[in-house]
Amino acid sequence: MPGKGAMKSKKGANGYKLPDPIPVGEVLTDMLKKSWIIGPSIGVGGFGEIYSAAPYTGGVPKDYPNVIKIEPHGNGPLFVEMHFYMRSAKENDIVLWKKQNKLSFLGMPTFISSGSHDCHDTKYRFVVMERFGKNLWDIFLENNRKFQPHSVYKIALQIIDVLEYLHYKTYVHADIKGANLLQSLKSPDQIYLVDFGLAYHINSQTEYKPNPKKAHNGTIEYTSRDMHMGVPTMRGDFEILSYNMIQWICGSLPWEKNLTNPSAVQKQKQSAFQDLPKFLKECFSSVVPEPINKFMTLLKNMEYNDTPNYQKFKDILVKGLKDMGHKPNGKLNLAASDKTAKSATTPQAGKAKKVMAEGTRKSRRLLELLSPNRSLNSTNDSDLGSPMNQKKSNRAQDNPRILKNIPFTDDPDSEVEEKQTKKTRNKNNKDADVKVASKDKKVLKKKTKHYDPDETMSDDQSQVSLLGTKSRPKNDLKRKQATVELESSIDENNDSTKDMFTDDDEPAQPTPPKRTSKWQECSTIKNSRVFKPGEYKRENQNKIQKAKKR
Repeated sequence: MPGKGAMKSKKGANGYKLPDPIPVGEVLTDMLKKSWIIGPSIGVGGFGEIYSAAPYTGGVPKDYPNVIKIEPHGNGPLFVEMHFYMRSAKENDIVLWKKQNKLSFLGMPTFISSGSHDCHDTKYRFVVMERFGKNLWDIFLENNRKFQPHSVYKIALQIIDVLEYLHYKTYVHADIKGANLLQSLKSPDQIYLVDFGLAYHINSQTEYKPNPKKAHNGTIEYTSRDMHMGVPTMRGDFEILSYNMIQWICGSLPWEKNLTNPSAVQKQKQSAFQDLPKFLKECFSSVVPEPINKFMTLLKNMEYNDTPNYQKFKDILVKGLKDMGHKPNGKLNLAASDKTAKSATTPQAGKAKKVMAEGTRKSRRLLELLSPNRSLNSTNDSDLGSPMNQKKSNRAQDNPRILKNIPFTDDPDSEVEEKQTKKTRNKNNKDADVKVASKDKKVLKKKTKHYDPDETMSDDQSQVSLLGTKSRPKNDLKRKQATVELESSIDENNDSTKDMFTDDDEPAQPTPPKRTSKWQECSTIKNSRVFKPGEYKRENQNKIQKAKKR
């Protein structure tokens, strides 16, 4: 039994045991007795770690052209991937396929070698592969979760070529996503489909048999309806690709909020294909692109065991590219959305320069008002409802008036003179305003004396109290006046303020109101005594004490 200080094995997000870090410079020997040297780590996956690597020739290499995926023997995904590469990713097979199908490029990684290695008293398996560049998911996030439609169609064309090769080899990928699509180091416009840890071997089955053990396998947001049932299909690979295409263009998928509930996501996908126009309208805020609409319609009409019509899917995307003025094998331009946003503003700036080059000279203020970049009624969303926004809108409304009053002149000297005269007028107006304001302040100081409730108010004071001042607003004066009136009324009703609080046992008795009725003139009422609050009780207590003393 291990002690308390024993190290616990790390586990990945999907429960697989993660390997301990392999030291840089470790030498591995594959099944063909070829040696490979480990370089710095590139990243950690759900089941293992990926290291940069190079063929070992006795020294430290300057460059690491390969990668090595390594995992403990107890894990399964790399075992599946290793056997897939050994069967279906041989270099000769890929070259022959490209030649037969007249392809200049195929984004299928070639198998280099594999083997086992002991390190840290643990046995590992590893696969050696070609090294690639950045993955599309990172580029997608860097580009504010948007790709241009023409870039998406070009990527999809490359992936369809890889899927056709995989399906020919009787495999399905089942986990197509941006993180598994890598750029070539030689050309960033060439995309490779990697990570075959969830690849399934398929056969021409005629019966649809759900498998609960494989249900919901893959990445939930892209998992196909068939894979939600545990059935890997070729149709499912195209469905996964379609979800990626929609996300790359729109930025998100409708079920991304429910990813912790695979069954809920499955129901949303099923309802999406039951009413395809409604689903596409929900995804695209504007018009649904025609290639996406046709692609999804063709996919909807497939049966679960159908072999996809690869050429028909490709023709849909190629036609969409031609309609947009793009070639199928053109550059991807994955960050083109930022460039187009910048270029959209440059022609307007050019127009403004042409205005300045014309014969009539205009002031800078006038050019700002006439600029096509400036709209008279434009407001910033962040200013809505604020006083600044109100000022802006007022200024915008006055702009047409300002334009009428600005004269056009060919003489720059007269323009300068006019500016100087305007400045002097503004100064004179400001001086006059300052004098008037100072006089008003003096008058206010005389009028706004501190209020004393004992003094009687004059007519001027009463007017100030009604209007209020900055230091003493109208509401505060009303409150003070009300408290003074209340105090005076209390003094009139009470002869004495000695008994301000009643005894705890007896509630306070309100002061009896003055009555003016006829029965008040009766002698018995005239001679009767009216007790103040608490007085009656004290008098009775005094009588009882005197009786006890006797």
